[in-house]
Amino acid sequence: MEDTWKTFTDTFNNRELAIGIWMSLGFVVCMMHSKIRPSLWGVFASLLNRKLLVLFGVFALNVAALCIIYQAFGLWTREQLPATVLWYFLSGCALLARALSAKEDEGYFRKLIRDSIGVALLFEFIVVAYSFSLLTELVLFPLLFLLGGTLVIAETDEKYAQVKTLLQWCLTLFLLAFLWQSMSGIWSNWDAFYTTTTARNFILPVLLTIGSIPCFYAWYCYSHIEQARIQIDFKSFQSDELKQYARKRFLLIFMARPWLLRRAIRQFHSMPARENDDVDQIILDIYKYEREAENPPDVNPRDGWSPYLAREFLTEFGLRTNDYHSGFEGEWWASSDYADLDDYILPNNAAFYLEGTEDAVTKLKLTGKFRDEFDSTEAIAQLRVIAVGLFEKAGLDEPSDIQELIPSSEPFRVRSQQHDTQIDAWLERYPSGTGFEIFLTLAR
Repeated sequence: MEDTWKTFTDTFNNRELAIGIWMSLGFVVCMMHSKIRPSLWGVFASLLNRKLLVLFGVFALNVAALCIIYQAFGLWTREQLPATVLWYFLSGCALLARALSAKEDEGYFRKLIRDSIGVALLFEFIVVAYSFSLLTELVLFPLLFLLGGTLVIAETDEKYAQVKTLLQWCLTLFLLAFLWQSMSGIWSNWDAFYTTTTARNFILPVLLTIGSIPCFYAWYCYSHIEQARIQIDFKSFQSDELKQYARKRFLLIFMARPWLLRRAIRQFHSMPARENDDVDQIILDIYKYEREAENPPDVNPRDGWSPYLAREFLTEFGLRTNDYHSGFEGEWWASSDYADLDDYILPNNAAFYLEGTEDAVTKLKLTGKFRDEFDSTEAIAQLRVIAVGLFEKAGLDEPSDIQELIPSSEPFRVRSQQHDTQIDAWLERYPSGTGFEIFLTLAR
């Protein structure tokens, strides 16, 4: 028994042991609770799903292959096996799951490389380099967990603002204590810290993350290919022969570029495609859009805005639109995902739309959706900030009084003219009476 405990203490530090002990206790308690136990079995059954086993099994093989390669170059040893296993379960699987849902404009894989070698990595390494005694760590873990959970609740309502500030200060003090403990330990045992083993431990997460990016990207592409197969078969009015031709062409050409594959499937249904020539035209249109996006053609300001430039107008606010494309009855449009305007659990949010002709965007539309159950003051203020940014990007003068344009949460309608642009702003209550929506349009 003593030998087993010594093996654990030699392999894991006190912080890792404390986390493992509390997680084990939590698991035992859940298993003893008759109402929670069936749910846990459901979770385990989901994890044993064949597709998930293949997904995480292939990823495990990828990590094992990386370890063999790094070992050949002296960058990995068997002493790092526990740290590698911990990285796989605590970081690697989470990174893989996030990669599967990465969006076109997130630059997820570029960010992954940048973040893995950033200053934050050094800070995190220093913070966890030395831990407190096991007893202290056993007390700290549930305390920090409780503080973090309470902070999440405090962020749901402005009436908890003072509590939220206090909790943030408490967490900051704990973090500074960890940093001081680690720095003191490093300073007093510099010779023990400044070793080849320490260097390997420092670069291990960097090497594993960067080495796993090809695996992440391969699964990212595969997941979109599977979605494309399902979506192509979804519509019943298209013939089986046409669907087979679309699968063959789209998957062959766009399999390594999932964002283009998504565009192709969308156009396949929204055109809608009825012949093989329609499928080929979709491919040509996508290539044309990509070429012109690199060198956007000029648009006369009297006619509107460039579709390729307009989609980027509100990128800094998280409102970059998808590609500008044709819809029904010859209309052209694009839309962004929703961006949060505040920090509530169910946040108020905004979206950005482009509308117009094939050659020019003739209407820019910013909308904000608000719920009565949450205070909308902060969200409306943020919508005004975004509106000012839209005026600037659209080549218009900033409104002399933005609060006059977007006054409050009460119904309003404002119309004005600036140069060749008509400006409209108004508020509409939801028919359900649970909230309202604010619209701002710039039209040429």
